[in-house]
Amino acid sequence: MEARISIEHNTIQISADTAGTLYNLSYYHFIPDNKGEYPKIFLQAGLHADEQPGTLILHYLLEMLERADKSGQLNAEFFVFPMVNPIGLAQISNHHHSGRFDFSTGLNFNRNWPDLATCILNDERQTLQKLTQDKRKNKNIIISTARSWIANQTPVTALEKLRFEIMKIAIECNVVLDLHCDVDATNHIYIVPQLMPEYQDLANWMGSKVTLTAENSGGGSFDEVWPRLWIDLQRFYPDKPIPPPVLSATLEYRGLIDVEEKLNRKDAENLIGFFISRGFLNSELNISPHVMPQALPFNATQIIKAEFSGLIIYHVNLGDKVDEGDLIASILLFDGPNAFRNKVPIYAGTSGVVFSLMLQKYIWKGEPLAKIAGKKPLSDRNGVLLEA
Repeated sequence: MEARISIEHNTIQISADTAGTLYNLSYYHFIPDNKGEYPKIFLQAGLHADEQPGTLILHYLLEMLERADKSGQLNAEFFVFPMVNPIGLAQISNHHHSGRFDFSTGLNFNRNWPDLATCILNDERQTLQKLTQDKRKNKNIIISTARSWIANQTPVTALEKLRFEIMKIAIECNVVLDLHCDVDATNHIYIVPQLMPEYQDLANWMGSKVTLTAENSGGGSFDEVWPRLWIDLQRFYPDKPIPPPVLSATLEYRGLIDVEEKLNRKDAENLIGFFISRGFLNSELNISPHVMPQALPFNATQIIKAEFSGLIIYHVNLGDKVDEGDLIASILLFDGPNAFRNKVPIYAGTSGVVFSLMLQKYIWKGEPLAKIAGKKPLSDRNGVLLEA
């Protein structure tokens, strides 16, 4: 008998930090009849609420999932949050939208997420003593323990409440994909090294020109929460069979201005292609991915920061390959005896691919102006690898 899938549109209300205000967190849930037998897929966009390509991609993905639902083709539960951050969505000041940092706390919405392995080892150690020599049982014990820890938290701020509502759902999932964008960039991915090259097909389907790996990028980003739970527990309990890490990644879809119907619909089609190839949808593949470059260590990426304030003039384009010492940009100085006459050259500090530049051409000291993905780890790239 053909399984019927239903679609729920759910809204979670989150009280704000000021009186009289509520945020509505909206998501779609595609539910197989026997959902316990199906893998669970979590997708979100807009965690940085001013990064909009992912929201349009998930808009088109919802259309495609609904068609698959009507045809009885879904082999997975899907949780889809097209705009996962209503707090950041509301942050408009002087006609400018700012969705990267929480105005109330100053925190980056995609930093300092709870380290689940550390949290449950500290607070739920007794439950973990029940781990057995059965991998399936251990999976259930770990998920149940993490679920219990999340449920026992008492969030106070709106940001904390939002995070724990998201975590309640993501902890149940086998695949967790977080859609972002850079300022002006090529497609790229952040993922833990333990998932590569097994998920090179994700990079191929996405068209990721650069795939960067780090087990702990130092910032507590959302995508690292889910695989690191399993990676850390494998190390802490080497005598117990702990399941491998779940697939979790940050998918960076180009830049801020790349919100466009044909482009983002194709991105959604490629995501569907990945899901079909992995058996999450029961459908024939009528497209195929391009073969993308292999993953590179994130600590081999040079993030060039401005040492002067002025106007940035680029001498390279996105996707260009450069060698160490190549001229990539100049900064027209606004200060000093030769203000608006002198330009300071900026050179590549490594060999690799230019995958991120700035849209705003007025640059100030300390501001990133370019990213180059290289192969050789850099001596100054340790600790926190992410930007603020």
